[in-house]
Amino acid sequence: MELTPASELSLRALSTVFARSFEGYFVNLPDVPALFDARVRSEHISLEESRIARVDGEPVGLVLMARRGRVSRVAGMGLMPAYRNRKLGGAMLRPLMDEARARGDSRMMLEVIEQNTAGVKLYERLGFQRVRRLVGFVGTPAAEPATLEEVEPRECALLLPDGLPWQLAPATVAGLALPARAFKLGPAVAVIADVSAPTLALRSFVVEPEARGKGHGRRLLRALAAAWPGKPLAVGAVVPEGLCDRFFLGAGFSYPALSQLEMSHDLAS
Repeated sequence: MELTPASELSLRALSTVFARSFEGYFVNLPDVPALFDARVRSEHISLEESRIARVDGEPVGLVLMARRGRVSRVAGMGLMPAYRNRKLGGAMLRPLMDEARARGDSRMMLEVIEQNTAGVKLYERLGFQRVRRLVGFVGTPAAEPATLEEVEPRECALLLPDGLPWQLAPATVAGLALPARAFKLGPAVAVIADVSAPTLALRSFVVEPEARGKGHGRRLLRALAAAWPGKPLAVGAVVPEGLCDRFFLGAGFSYPALSQLEMSHDLAS
């Protein structure tokens, strides 16, 4: 197996390799170049530092590497079904860990589906430690029409605190572009990944600090349900456990089947 820069492939080809590398995985990752491009831009993925795994010259998997400051993140690592269970994962990631150390990065992080026991064990063998559990929510609030103001995702990002997981961080939310759209109702703001999708995926949701605990968030949920009737709302498993449980569970949401673990490796140790 050899590793080559992901930047050598076109965006369309990378989208296909990405989708095939997660075929049969816990979640569906479609081959849609526009969605792959949005992921690369908003999550600060470096295609020059990401790698394609090749066997006899043919792509069999990939590692997507994102960077912010002195922190690197494994934004996705997968192998096509025929090449799984061959102990290739460590051989794919160790060189990127060495490269991160060499350029002076202080830490590498990632998220892995908690139910993916083989993946969790692999990362632990490589020295990653569990930081926190990440959960999601799904529900269909009662509809209550209200006039939503469309704003830029940046308005939501400006209200977010530091210390959130990579996919919820202000830098990620601020970088979202169409089809992601942000809507405001009073002091509450939500960012939806794609309003045309069967499920309204909430990429971010926040209420101005001084207005919290007064029902503004729930009114926004009900207004979204009224604007797109019949569509459930969902939050991916990227929320630190305990951060929003009371709010979403109190609004009638429930936990989905899958959760994630945020893991970190101190590259200086």
